[in-house]
Amino acid sequence: MVKPERRTRGDVVAAAAIVVVIAVVAFLIWWTSDARATISRPAAQPVPALTPAREVPAALKQLWTADSPKTTVPLVVAGAIVTGDGRDVEGRDPATGDTLWSYSRDVELCGVTWVYSYAVAVYPDSRGCGQVSTIDARTGRRGPARTGYADPQVSLSSDGTTVLSAGDSRLELWRSDMVRMLSYGALDAPIKPGIPASPLCRLVSAAASAEAVSVLEGCPNKDELRLTLLRPSDEEDTPDLKYVPQPGVGPDSGARVVAVSDTITAVYVSAPRPTVNVVDETGATVASTLLPKPPADQAVASRAGDLITWWTGDSVMVFDADGLRYKYTISPSGPNVPVGPATIMAGRLLVPVTNGYDVFDPATGTGERHIPLQRPATKSELVPAVAGSKLMEQRGDVVVALG
Repeated sequence: MVKPERRTRGDVVAAAAIVVVIAVVAFLIWWTSDARATISRPAAQPVPALTPAREVPAALKQLWTADSPKTTVPLVVAGAIVTGDGRDVEGRDPATGDTLWSYSRDVELCGVTWVYSYAVAVYPDSRGCGQVSTIDARTGRRGPARTGYADPQVSLSSDGTTVLSAGDSRLELWRSDMVRMLSYGALDAPIKPGIPASPLCRLVSAAASAEAVSVLEGCPNKDELRLTLLRPSDEEDTPDLKYVPQPGVGPDSGARVVAVSDTITAVYVSAPRPTVNVVDETGATVASTLLPKPPADQAVASRAGDLITWWTGDSVMVFDADGLRYKYTISPSGPNVPVGPATIMAGRLLVPVTNGYDVFDPATGTGERHIPLQRPATKSELVPAVAGSKLMEQRGDVVVALG
Protein backbone atom coordinates (compact mmCIF):
# COMPACT_ATOMS: atom_id res chain seq x y z
CA MET A 1 0.00 0.00 0.00
CA VAL A 2 1.28 3.46 -0.92
CA LYS A 3 1.85 5.71 2.00
CA PRO A 4 -0.33 8.82 1.70
CA GLU A 5 1.52 12.12 1.05
CA ARG A 6 1.51 14.61 3.87
CA ARG A 7 1.94 18.35 3.78
CA THR A 8 5.06 19.66 5.39
CA ARG A 9 5.60 23.10 6.88
CA GLY A 10 7.68 23.97 3.82
CA ASP A 11 4.79 23.07 1.52
CA VAL A 12 2.48 25.43 3.36
CA VAL A 13 5.03 28.26 3.27
CA ALA A 14 5.62 27.74 -0.46
CA ALA A 15 1.89 27.72 -1.21
CA ALA A 16 1.40 30.89 0.83
CA ALA A 17 4.28 32.57 -0.99
CA ILE A 18 2.75 31.69 -4.36
CA VAL A 19 -0.59 33.17 -3.31
CA VAL A 20 1.13 36.36 -2.14
CA VAL A 21 3.09 36.68 -5.40
CA ILE A 22 -0.08 36.20 -7.46
CA ALA A 23 -1.91 38.81 -5.38
CA VAL A 24 0.97 41.30 -5.72
CA VAL A 25 1.19 40.79 -9.48
CA ALA A 26 -2.58 41.17 -9.85
CA PHE A 27 -2.46 44.35 -7.77
CA LEU A 28 0.38 45.79 -9.86
CA ILE A 29 -1.46 44.99 -13.10
CA TRP A 30 -4.57 46.71 -11.77
CA TRP A 31 -2.56 49.64 -10.36
CA THR A 32 -0.94 50.36 -13.73
CA SER A 33 -3.97 49.52 -15.86
CA ASP A 34 -6.10 51.93 -17.88
CA ALA A 35 -9.15 50.76 -15.94
CA ARG A 36 -7.81 52.10 -12.63
CA ALA A 37 -6.87 55.35 -14.37
CA THR A 38 -10.39 55.78 -15.79
CA ILE A 39 -13.42 57.39 -14.17
CA SER A 40 -16.62 56.76 -16.11
CA ARG A 41 -19.98 58.16 -14.99
CA PRO A 42 -22.71 57.09 -17.44
CA ALA A 43 -25.96 58.99 -17.88
CA ALA A 44 -28.74 58.29 -15.40
CA GLN A 45 -31.04 57.74 -18.39
CA PRO A 46 -30.53 57.81 -22.16
CA VAL A 47 -30.09 61.28 -23.65
CA PRO A 48 -33.24 62.15 -25.64
CA ALA A 49 -32.94 62.72 -29.37
CA LEU A 50 -33.07 66.31 -30.60
CA THR A 51 -36.04 67.64 -32.54
CA PRO A 52 -34.94 69.52 -35.66
CA ALA A 53 -35.77 73.23 -35.74
CA ARG A 54 -38.75 74.15 -37.86
CA GLU A 55 -37.63 77.74 -38.35
CA VAL A 56 -34.73 80.05 -37.74
CA PRO A 57 -35.21 82.04 -34.51
CA ALA A 58 -36.07 85.73 -34.76
CA ALA A 59 -33.72 86.59 -31.89
CA LEU A 60 -30.84 84.97 -30.04
CA LYS A 61 -29.43 85.18 -26.55
CA GLN A 62 -26.70 83.35 -24.72
CA LEU A 63 -27.98 80.39 -22.68
CA TRP A 64 -24.81 78.89 -21.20
CA THR A 65 -21.09 78.45 -21.74
CA ALA A 66 -18.59 75.68 -20.99
CA ASP A 67 -14.82 75.47 -21.25
CA SER A 68 -13.84 73.14 -24.08
CA PRO A 69 -10.25 73.78 -25.23
CA LYS A 70 -9.88 70.18 -26.44
CA THR A 71 -12.50 70.59 -29.20
CA THR A 72 -12.22 72.72 -32.32
CA VAL A 73 -15.89 72.66 -33.33
CA PRO A 74 -19.13 72.23 -31.35
CA LEU A 75 -19.71 68.48 -31.03
CA VAL A 76 -23.42 67.68 -31.26
CA VAL A 77 -23.52 63.91 -30.80
CA ALA A 78 -26.63 61.73 -30.25
CA GLY A 79 -28.52 64.55 -28.52
CA ALA A 80 -25.65 65.68 -26.26
CA ILE A 81 -23.16 68.52 -26.53
CA VAL A 82 -19.73 66.98 -25.97
CA THR A 83 -17.00 69.12 -24.41
CA GLY A 84 -13.37 68.38 -23.61
CA ASP A 85 -11.37 70.14 -20.91
CA GLY A 86 -8.21 68.97 -19.18
CA ARG A 87 -8.66 65.24 -18.55
CA ASP A 88 -12.46 65.26 -18.83
CA VAL A 89 -14.95 64.55 -21.59
CA GLU A 90 -18.53 65.52 -20.73
CA GLY A 91 -21.90 65.09 -22.41
CA ARG A 92 -24.11 68.12 -21.73
CA ASP A 93 -27.77 69.02 -22.02
CA PRO A 94 -28.09 71.41 -25.02
CA ALA A 95 -30.70 73.52 -23.22
CA THR A 96 -29.00 73.96 -19.85
CA GLY A 97 -25.38 72.89 -20.17
CA ASP A 98 -25.83 70.46 -17.27
CA THR A 99 -23.49 67.47 -17.32
CA LEU A 100 -25.37 64.28 -18.25
CA TRP A 101 -22.35 61.94 -18.29
CA SER A 102 -18.59 62.19 -17.96
CA TYR A 103 -15.43 60.26 -18.74
CA SER A 104 -11.87 60.99 -17.64
CA ARG A 105 -8.40 59.50 -17.48
CA ASP A 106 -5.37 60.32 -15.34
CA VAL A 107 -3.66 62.24 -18.16
CA GLU A 108 -4.46 65.39 -20.15
CA LEU A 109 -6.54 64.95 -23.28
CA CYS A 110 -4.94 65.32 -26.70
CA GLY A 111 -8.31 66.14 -28.23
CA VAL A 112 -11.95 65.15 -28.70
CA THR A 113 -14.00 64.58 -31.84
CA TRP A 114 -16.92 62.34 -32.84
CA VAL A 115 -18.10 59.59 -35.17
CA TYR A 116 -21.73 58.46 -35.58
CA SER A 117 -23.16 58.36 -32.02
CA TYR A 118 -19.77 58.22 -30.27
CA ALA A 119 -17.59 60.87 -28.72
CA VAL A 120 -13.95 60.04 -29.51
CA ALA A 121 -11.44 60.95 -26.80
CA VAL A 122 -7.71 60.76 -27.56
CA TYR A 123 -5.16 60.57 -24.74
CA PRO A 124 -1.35 60.37 -24.77
CA ASP A 125 1.05 57.66 -23.68
CA SER A 126 4.75 57.05 -24.25
CA ARG A 127 4.08 56.46 -27.98
CA GLY A 128 2.24 59.73 -28.58
CA CYS A 129 -1.44 60.67 -28.84
CA GLY A 130 -2.61 57.17 -29.65
CA GLN A 131 -4.75 56.04 -26.70
CA VAL A 132 -8.30 56.30 -28.07
CA SER A 133 -11.54 55.75 -26.18
CA THR A 134 -15.06 56.12 -27.52
CA ILE A 135 -18.08 57.00 -25.42
CA ASP A 136 -21.67 56.40 -26.52
CA ALA A 137 -23.01 59.95 -26.31
CA ARG A 138 -26.55 58.73 -25.70
CA THR A 139 -25.67 56.72 -22.58
CA GLY A 140 -22.18 57.80 -21.54
CA ARG A 141 -21.00 54.19 -21.63
CA ARG A 142 -17.68 53.18 -23.12
CA GLY A 143 -17.51 51.87 -26.67
CA PRO A 144 -14.70 50.58 -28.91
CA ALA A 145 -11.12 51.60 -28.13
CA ARG A 146 -7.73 51.45 -29.81
CA THR A 147 -4.09 52.24 -29.13
CA GLY A 148 -1.18 52.90 -31.45
CA TYR A 149 1.82 54.97 -32.39
CA ALA A 150 1.19 58.68 -33.03
CA ASP A 151 2.79 62.12 -32.91
CA PRO A 152 2.94 63.94 -29.56
CA GLN A 153 0.35 66.37 -30.92
CA VAL A 154 -2.42 65.55 -33.39
CA SER A 155 -5.29 67.32 -35.12
CA LEU A 156 -8.60 65.46 -35.06
CA SER A 157 -11.41 65.79 -37.58
CA SER A 158 -14.43 63.78 -38.62
CA ASP A 159 -16.95 63.61 -41.42
CA GLY A 160 -19.30 61.77 -39.07
CA THR A 161 -18.41 58.31 -40.42
CA THR A 162 -14.62 58.24 -40.01
CA VAL A 163 -12.00 60.00 -37.88
CA LEU A 164 -8.74 61.48 -39.16
CA SER A 165 -5.87 61.85 -36.70
CA ALA A 166 -2.98 63.81 -38.24
CA GLY A 167 0.33 64.91 -36.76
CA ASP A 168 3.54 66.31 -38.22
CA SER A 169 4.91 62.93 -39.26
CA ARG A 170 2.02 60.44 -39.28
CA LEU A 171 -1.70 60.21 -39.94
CA GLU A 172 -4.37 57.54 -39.50
CA LEU A 173 -7.98 57.14 -40.62
CA TRP A 174 -10.29 55.17 -38.27
CA ARG A 175 -13.69 53.58 -38.74
CA SER A 176 -16.45 53.99 -36.15
CA ASP A 177 -15.34 50.73 -34.49
CA MET A 178 -11.83 52.23 -34.23
CA VAL A 179 -10.37 49.81 -36.77
CA ARG A 180 -7.63 51.58 -38.71
CA MET A 181 -8.57 52.00 -42.38
CA LEU A 182 -5.42 53.79 -43.49
CA SER A 183 -2.08 54.89 -42.07
CA TYR A 184 0.68 56.97 -43.64
CA GLY A 185 4.00 58.39 -42.49
CA ALA A 186 6.41 57.51 -39.73
CA LEU A 187 6.48 54.20 -37.84
CA ASP A 188 7.98 53.58 -34.40
CA ALA A 189 9.54 50.35 -35.71
CA PRO A 190 9.84 48.75 -39.14
CA ILE A 191 7.14 46.12 -39.43
CA LYS A 192 7.28 45.24 -43.11
CA PRO A 193 10.13 45.43 -45.62
CA GLY A 194 10.05 48.62 -47.64
CA ILE A 195 8.09 50.65 -45.08
CA PRO A 196 10.30 53.46 -43.71
CA ALA A 197 10.92 53.68 -39.99
CA SER A 198 11.32 57.46 -40.09
CA PRO A 199 9.32 60.16 -41.86
CA LEU A 200 10.40 61.22 -45.31
CA CYS A 201 8.30 64.38 -45.32
CA ARG A 202 6.56 66.75 -42.91
CA LEU A 203 2.77 66.61 -43.05
CA VAL A 204 1.70 70.24 -43.43
CA SER A 205 -2.09 69.97 -43.83
CA ALA A 206 -4.54 67.10 -44.21
CA ALA A 207 -8.25 66.41 -44.59
CA ALA A 208 -10.30 63.28 -45.23
CA SER A 209 -13.56 61.70 -46.24
CA ALA A 210 -14.61 58.09 -45.71
CA GLU A 211 -13.07 57.26 -49.09
CA ALA A 212 -9.84 59.26 -49.28
CA VAL A 213 -7.23 61.30 -47.41
CA SER A 214 -5.37 64.23 -48.95
CA VAL A 215 -2.22 65.68 -47.40
CA LEU A 216 0.21 68.45 -48.31
CA GLU A 217 3.78 67.38 -47.58
CA GLY A 218 7.01 69.31 -47.23
CA CYS A 219 9.87 66.96 -48.12
CA PRO A 220 13.61 67.24 -47.36
CA ASN A 221 15.67 69.17 -49.90
CA LYS A 222 12.52 70.23 -51.75
CA ASP A 223 11.49 73.88 -52.09
CA GLU A 224 7.91 73.05 -53.07
CA LEU A 225 5.08 71.16 -51.42
CA ARG A 226 3.46 68.12 -52.94
CA LEU A 227 -0.17 67.05 -52.60
CA THR A 228 -0.45 63.34 -51.80
CA LEU A 229 -3.77 61.63 -52.55
CA LEU A 230 -4.34 58.50 -50.44
CA ARG A 231 -6.98 55.81 -50.91
CA PRO A 232 -7.54 52.78 -48.60
CA SER A 233 -6.30 49.49 -50.04
CA ASP A 234 -6.19 45.85 -48.93
CA GLU A 235 -3.41 46.72 -46.45
CA GLU A 236 -4.02 49.73 -44.22
CA ASP A 237 -0.32 50.69 -44.10
CA THR A 238 0.19 50.55 -47.88
CA PRO A 239 -2.58 52.80 -49.24
CA ASP A 240 -2.96 53.58 -52.89
CA LEU A 241 -1.31 56.95 -53.44
CA LYS A 242 -0.65 59.58 -56.05
CA TYR A 243 1.77 62.51 -55.80
CA VAL A 244 0.65 65.85 -57.27
CA PRO A 245 3.40 68.52 -57.50
CA GLN A 246 2.54 72.06 -56.42
CA PRO A 247 4.82 74.31 -58.50
CA GLY A 248 5.95 77.48 -56.74
CA VAL A 249 4.13 76.59 -53.48
CA GLY A 250 6.63 76.61 -50.61
CA PRO A 251 6.33 74.90 -47.21
CA ASP A 252 5.70 78.24 -45.45
CA SER A 253 3.33 79.66 -48.05
CA GLY A 254 0.15 79.05 -46.06
CA ALA A 255 -1.05 76.37 -48.48
CA ARG A 256 -3.55 73.92 -46.98
CA VAL A 257 -6.06 71.21 -47.79
CA VAL A 258 -9.43 72.93 -47.45
CA ALA A 259 -11.72 69.89 -47.73
CA VAL A 260 -12.10 66.38 -49.12
CA SER A 261 -15.46 65.16 -50.37
CA ASP A 262 -15.64 61.58 -51.65
CA THR A 263 -12.39 61.44 -53.66
CA ILE A 264 -12.29 65.13 -54.65
CA THR A 265 -9.95 67.58 -52.91
CA ALA A 266 -10.12 71.36 -52.52
CA VAL A 267 -6.66 72.77 -51.82
CA TYR A 268 -5.57 76.38 -51.30
CA VAL A 269 -2.28 77.41 -52.93
CA SER A 270 -0.54 80.76 -52.89
CA ALA A 271 1.19 80.63 -56.30
CA PRO A 272 1.05 81.95 -58.88
CA ARG A 273 -1.90 83.73 -57.25
CA PRO A 274 -4.03 82.89 -54.19
CA THR A 275 -6.31 80.15 -55.53
CA VAL A 276 -8.50 77.25 -54.43
CA ASN A 277 -7.91 74.35 -56.81
CA VAL A 278 -10.26 71.37 -57.04
CA VAL A 279 -8.30 68.17 -57.71
CA ASP A 280 -9.85 64.85 -58.73
CA GLU A 281 -8.64 61.36 -57.80
CA THR A 282 -6.26 61.25 -60.77
CA GLY A 283 -4.44 64.40 -59.63
CA ALA A 284 -5.94 66.59 -62.36
CA THR A 285 -7.09 70.11 -61.48
CA VAL A 286 -10.70 70.27 -62.63
CA ALA A 287 -11.60 73.77 -61.36
CA SER A 288 -9.90 76.83 -59.88
CA THR A 289 -11.25 79.85 -58.00
CA LEU A 290 -9.11 82.96 -57.46
CA LEU A 291 -9.10 84.69 -54.08
CA PRO A 292 -8.71 88.47 -53.72
CA LYS A 293 -6.06 87.92 -51.02
CA PRO A 294 -4.48 85.09 -48.99
CA PRO A 295 -6.69 83.58 -46.26
CA ALA A 296 -6.10 84.10 -42.55
CA ASP A 297 -3.90 81.61 -40.72
CA GLN A 298 -6.92 80.43 -38.72
CA ALA A 299 -9.17 79.96 -41.78
CA VAL A 300 -11.48 76.99 -41.20
CA ALA A 301 -13.93 74.88 -43.20
CA SER A 302 -17.15 73.20 -42.10
CA ARG A 303 -19.86 70.97 -43.53
CA ALA A 304 -23.25 72.69 -43.73
CA GLY A 305 -25.83 70.25 -45.01
CA ASP A 306 -24.99 69.57 -48.66
CA LEU A 307 -22.47 72.41 -48.70
CA ILE A 308 -18.85 72.91 -47.70
CA THR A 309 -18.18 76.41 -46.38
CA TRP A 310 -14.71 77.89 -45.89
CA TRP A 311 -14.17 80.99 -43.79
CA THR A 312 -11.12 82.81 -45.16
CA GLY A 313 -10.83 85.47 -42.47
CA ASP A 314 -13.47 87.97 -43.56
CA SER A 315 -15.53 86.05 -46.14
CA VAL A 316 -17.15 82.64 -46.55
CA MET A 317 -16.62 80.63 -49.73
CA VAL A 318 -19.39 78.11 -50.42
CA PHE A 319 -18.92 74.88 -52.37
CA ASP A 320 -21.33 72.12 -53.29
CA ALA A 321 -20.25 69.01 -51.37
CA ASP A 322 -20.96 66.95 -54.50
CA GLY A 323 -17.76 67.48 -56.49
CA LEU A 324 -16.72 70.57 -54.49
CA ARG A 325 -18.09 72.87 -57.18
CA TYR A 326 -17.74 76.53 -56.21
CA LYS A 327 -21.11 78.28 -55.78
CA TYR A 328 -20.65 81.78 -54.32
CA THR A 329 -18.85 83.87 -51.69
CA ILE A 330 -20.47 85.70 -48.78
CA SER A 331 -18.49 88.90 -48.30
CA PRO A 332 -18.61 91.59 -45.58
CA SER A 333 -21.76 93.71 -45.63
CA GLY A 334 -21.40 97.04 -43.87
CA PRO A 335 -20.42 96.50 -40.23
CA ASN A 336 -21.26 92.80 -40.37
CA VAL A 337 -18.12 90.85 -41.27
CA PRO A 338 -18.19 87.03 -41.31
CA VAL A 339 -16.27 85.64 -38.32
CA GLY A 340 -16.52 81.91 -39.09
CA PRO A 341 -17.90 79.28 -41.47
CA ALA A 342 -21.61 78.61 -41.89
CA THR A 343 -24.15 76.09 -40.63
CA ILE A 344 -27.60 74.97 -41.78
CA MET A 345 -30.73 75.47 -39.67
CA ALA A 346 -34.31 74.86 -40.83
CA GLY A 347 -33.15 74.86 -44.44
CA ARG A 348 -31.41 78.24 -44.20
CA LEU A 349 -27.69 79.04 -44.29
CA LEU A 350 -26.55 80.87 -41.14
CA VAL A 351 -23.25 82.76 -41.17
CA PRO A 352 -21.83 84.16 -37.92
CA VAL A 353 -20.98 87.83 -38.37
CA THR A 354 -19.59 90.53 -36.14
CA ASN A 355 -22.93 91.43 -34.51
CA GLY A 356 -24.92 88.23 -34.80
CA TYR A 357 -25.94 85.95 -37.67
CA ASP A 358 -26.86 86.68 -41.27
CA VAL A 359 -29.38 84.33 -42.88
CA PHE A 360 -29.06 83.30 -46.54
CA ASP A 361 -30.77 81.16 -49.14
CA PRO A 362 -28.32 78.23 -49.39
CA ALA A 363 -29.06 77.64 -53.08
CA THR A 364 -28.28 81.15 -54.29
CA GLY A 365 -26.47 82.94 -51.47
CA THR A 366 -29.15 85.65 -51.40
CA GLY A 367 -29.25 87.44 -48.06
CA GLU A 368 -32.58 87.29 -46.24
CA ARG A 369 -32.22 88.85 -42.80
CA HIS A 370 -29.98 89.57 -39.83
CA ILE A 371 -30.29 88.17 -36.30
CA PRO A 372 -28.64 90.51 -33.80
CA LEU A 373 -26.42 89.09 -31.06
CA GLN A 374 -23.90 90.82 -28.85
CA ARG A 375 -20.69 88.83 -28.30
CA PRO A 376 -17.53 89.68 -26.40
CA ALA A 377 -14.66 90.63 -28.69
CA THR A 378 -12.45 87.67 -29.62
CA LYS A 379 -9.55 87.10 -32.00
CA SER A 380 -10.43 83.43 -32.42
CA GLU A 381 -12.48 82.05 -35.27
CA LEU A 382 -16.09 81.19 -34.43
CA VAL A 383 -17.44 77.82 -35.58
CA PRO A 384 -21.23 77.25 -35.37
CA ALA A 385 -23.35 74.10 -35.24
CA VAL A 386 -27.04 73.34 -34.71
CA ALA A 387 -28.47 71.27 -31.86
CA GLY A 388 -32.22 71.01 -32.43
CA SER A 389 -33.61 74.50 -31.90
CA LYS A 390 -30.35 75.75 -30.34
CA LEU A 391 -27.29 77.24 -31.99
CA MET A 392 -23.89 76.26 -30.65
CA GLU A 393 -20.66 78.21 -31.11
CA GLN A 394 -17.05 77.24 -30.52
CA ARG A 395 -15.37 80.52 -29.54
CA GLY A 396 -11.73 79.66 -29.05
CA ASP A 397 -11.58 77.50 -25.92
CA VAL A 398 -15.27 77.95 -25.02
CA VAL A 399 -18.50 76.38 -26.27
CA VAL A 400 -21.52 78.70 -26.15
CA ALA A 401 -25.22 77.81 -26.48
CA LEU A 402 -27.63 80.28 -28.05
CA GLY A 403 -31.40 80.20 -28.21
